Amino acid sequence: MSTETDQSAGAEKRRGPRLSKAEQTARARSRLLRATLDLIGERGYQRASLAAIGERAGYSRGVVNFHFGSKAALLATLVEEMFERWSRTAIGPVTDASNTIDAMCASVASVRDQASEAPVESRAFYLLLFEALGPLPELRPRFAALHESIRRGTADRIRAGIEAGHVRSDIDPDAQAALQLGAIRGIMYQWLLDPEQLDLNRLFDELQQNVRSSLQPVRTA
Repeated sequence: MSTETDQSAGAEKRRGPRLSKAEQTARARSRLLRATLDLIGERGYQRASLAAIGERAGYSRGVVNFHFGSKAALLATLVEEMFERWSRTAIGPVTDASNTIDAMCASVASVRDQASEAPVESRAFYLLLFEALGPLPELRPRFAALHESIRRGTADRIRAGIEAGHVRSDIDPDAQAALQLGAIRGIMYQWLLDPEQLDLNRLFDELQQNVRSSLQPVRTA
């Protein structure tokens, strides 16, 4: 085998096996979504242009349009993937909980852990959440649907706890679900605005205590 052939084989080995068209598409989409998330977290929505996203991912602007059609569609996909990933992360703690209140506290803790472990991703999510009320109205229905799903799941968990005797029977499950989600969103927004002044662990520990005290059945003597 010639030296030239040896060099070519070596380069091919370094590149690894050739990807199929489907694998190339999946990799490109993954890189573009990651680049979008990072740029929004670093610069905000307005400065995360398609050109900047393509450059960060190692592609051209045209590749972004080819895979997603528009920036709005790209952002919608990003939001859904973030939520799905966070939901999968939260499943373990909730499943391992011994009762409804433990499960709800575990769910609260998972939000804190996600924020601590992936601050750029959390910042991007909340930036897009609030942009949905302004320059990104096309994302509003998607965020509304995500939040409705969270509230419904929490309310169903509370109802199951009432039936099992783990949760007070005199509360409104739907209202409690909305209050818990509102508390989480409020804590996160305040922390993102001023992370140096707010202790995220302390705030979420207190929220867990509030969940327990508001849901636990009243013990009679």
